[in-house]
Amino acid sequence: MSKFYMRLLSVCLAALVLAACSSSEGGGDDGPTAGQIPDKAGMTVKGIVKDSAGNGIAGVVVSDGLEVTATDERGIYYLASDLARRNFVFVSVPADCEIPATQGCPRFYRKIDRKQAVNRADFTLTRRKTPSDRHSLIVMADIQLAADNTSVDSYLGHVVPDVLKTVQGLPTEVYGVSLGDLVWNDMSLFPKYRQGLETLGFTTFSLPGNHDHDPAELTDSLALQSYERYFGPANYSVNIGKIHYLFLDNILFDHAPTAGEEYTIGLTDEICRWIEADLRYVPAGSTLVVSSHCPILYHTKNTAARNHRNFQRFLDAISPYKVHAFGGHKHYHDIYRYDDGRKVMHCIARTPGDLFINGDVNCDGTPRGYAVVEVDGERLSWYYKPAGGKRDMQMRLYAPGRTNSACVYANVWGYDTAWSAVEWIPASGGQAEAMERTQRTDPYYEEVLATGVRGGTPTNTWHMFRVDPGSERGGMVRVTDSFGHTYESSVSW
Repeated sequence: MSKFYMRLLSVCLAALVLAACSSSEGGGDDGPTAGQIPDKAGMTVKGIVKDSAGNGIAGVVVSDGLEVTATDERGIYYLASDLARRNFVFVSVPADCEIPATQGCPRFYRKIDRKQAVNRADFTLTRRKTPSDRHSLIVMADIQLAADNTSVDSYLGHVVPDVLKTVQGLPTEVYGVSLGDLVWNDMSLFPKYRQGLETLGFTTFSLPGNHDHDPAELTDSLALQSYERYFGPANYSVNIGKIHYLFLDNILFDHAPTAGEEYTIGLTDEICRWIEADLRYVPAGSTLVVSSHCPILYHTKNTAARNHRNFQRFLDAISPYKVHAFGGHKHYHDIYRYDDGRKVMHCIARTPGDLFINGDVNCDGTPRGYAVVEVDGERLSWYYKPAGGKRDMQMRLYAPGRTNSACVYANVWGYDTAWSAVEWIPASGGQAEAMERTQRTDPYYEEVLATGVRGGTPTNTWHMFRVDPGSERGGMVRVTDSFGHTYESSVSW
C-alpha cells in the first residue's frame, strides 16, 4: 500500500510540475522552470524574456493588452492580468531583436489559459547582428478576399507577384503592413490571405477591419475571435530601428439587434489606456508610425474627427511625438500633412482595386497598388507603386475629349502639399504653367463603370489638376515630390 501511495504521489508531483511549466500558443519556448520564478500576490501572469543563448533580456515591454510592464535585469516580468477578460500576453519586440515570425505572420504573443490561476508565458528573442535603422515597408489596404468575385485572383495573381518584383530592388530588409479588411465577411478565407503572406516571404503586420469581424457574432470581442485565432492580438506594438510601431483596432463592432449601426469608428477606453501605458516606454520626441484600418488622423477641418471615439485622447497621447499614421477603409488615396509639421496622415487606396471591380483602378482613379515606405533612422520617404506599372507612374492624364470640357486633367494620386507645383508644358515648347488644383471624378474610373461592372461609386478626388491648353494639341505634365523625385507624363489629341 505504501508503495502505491508513493507512486501516486510521484505522478501527482510530476503533473503539477508539467502544469506549472505549460505555455500557450503563439510563441515562447521551454525557458527556466517554474520554481525559478516564484509567484507574487495579485500577479496572474509571469515569465521570462531571454535571448537565444538563454540570457534574460532586461527592459523588454510586456503587456496583456491593458496592463503594461517591463522585464527586470534578469528578464523576468509579472502582470496583474484579469484572466477572465484578457486573451493574450505579448512583447513589444525591442529594436535590437528580430521580429519572431512564422509563414509571414509575426509571433510575439502567447494565448492566455483561463484554466490556470497563474499563467506562465516565456519568450525567446534573437538578437540582431546588425541594426535595423534602415528598412522598408510595403503598405497594403483592404485586400478584402471574397469567394464571389475576382479579389483572390487580383491579390494573388497580380498584386503579390508585383510586390515580389518591387522587393527585389529594395536594398534593405522589408516588412509588410496590411491595414485591415483582409477578407470580406468570410472568415474561412483568412488562410487564403495568409497564403499570400507566405508567398511574399517577409513579415507582415496585419490588423482587423470592419469586414474582419465575424458578422454572425453580436459583440466586438466575439466577432474578433476568428481573426485572433489566425493573427493574435488586435492591438500591439513593435520597435524596428528608431521607429516605434503601433497597430490599432479602431473598429467598434456592435451587431446586436439594438445597435443603431453595425460598427462605429474609434478607440475604446481600454485601448487608450494601453496606448498611454505603452508610450511611457517611448522617449518623447521620437517617431511613431501608427496603423489602423480607418484613418486615425483626419484633415483638421474634417468633422469626421469629432465622430471618432476618444479622438482627442488619442491626440493627447501622441502629442509628444512625430507621427505618421497609415489607414485604409476609404478605397481612395489621400496624404495630408498637419499644420504643426509633426503629423502626416496616409490614407492608402484599396490594393486590389475598387470593391467588386477588383480591376486596376480605385474609385478616385488611383491604380491598384500599394505604398512603398523607406525608413532611414527617423526619416520616412514614400511613393505609391501601381501593380503592373512602373515606379515612375505617378499620374494619369486626360485629354479634353475624355473630360467633357476644354481642359486637360492630371490625376496625381501621390500628391501632397509638400510637392512642387504641377506644371503643364505645351508640346510647342511654350512657357510652363502651374495647373489649377480642383476636384472631380476620375474619367478612367467612369469608363470602367460604363462597361457594366457591378457596384462602384466615383469619388471626387482632391489630387486632380487641370489646365486649359488653348490651341495646343498636346503637352507634358511635370511635378516633383517632396523627396526630390521628378515625374513626367505626356498627352496628345
